[in-house]
Amino acid sequence: MGTLTSLGEDLFVVDGPTVRDLGIPFDTRMSIARLGDGAIWISSPVATSYAVLAAITALGPVRYLVSPTPRHYWRLARWHTLFPRAELWSSPITPVTLKDGDLPLTGLLGDPLPEAWTPDLEHVVLGDALLRESVFYHAPSRTLLVEDVIQVHELLPGHPVSNAVFRLSGLMAPDGGVSRDIRLTFFDRRAAREAVRKILDWPFRTVVLAHGPIVTRQAKAFVARAFDWLL
Repeated sequence: MGTLTSLGEDLFVVDGPTVRDLGIPFDTRMSIARLGDGAIWISSPVATSYAVLAAITALGPVRYLVSPTPRHYWRLARWHTLFPRAELWSSPITPVTLKDGDLPLTGLLGDPLPEAWTPDLEHVVLGDALLRESVFYHAPSRTLLVEDVIQVHELLPGHPVSNAVFRLSGLMAPDGGVSRDIRLTFFDRRAAREAVRKILDWPFRTVVLAHGPIVTRQAKAFVARAFDWLL
């Protein structure tokens, strides 16, 4: 399991264990922001060590646990047990939301966000009825936070089926991109293009992927290339 790594002003990441979705292995990563009021905001929390958990709680009180994509909803449950007073926020529940039972959500992303999150965080919702993912921009560190919609996967020795899936989906390193199945969920292409253009208007210099590397060079060109099929 990873350590707590700073990416700039009040933004941190932790790499988690490999998990399987439909039998395919995926690397995991969570993002942690310390907001202006000192509260801790955690996106797509992952399993981690007690040492890392202690380091996170030392940053401030954990008040927000967030699942910006339907496939990460299940991750909130264990962290809700750890931090029962934290607010739970999720992307809209869809047929592809990965969950086992319901959680006491405070709100859905796309509703008005808590004032405490601004001006540190902005978000854009990408997708339609099946996959509605919130892409967040962390202004103090000028970082874009992306969960499932863009992925980059390295070749996995001994996993020919997984490698074939990633290759056919257009997710193989070094470029990766938006998988072909996710592209099919973008029914309203005009709205999707407007959302992507808003994302590209943000002055980000770094991109944190939940499934892939942290992009620190030519970050905006990386995102534009991932959506060239749409733009």
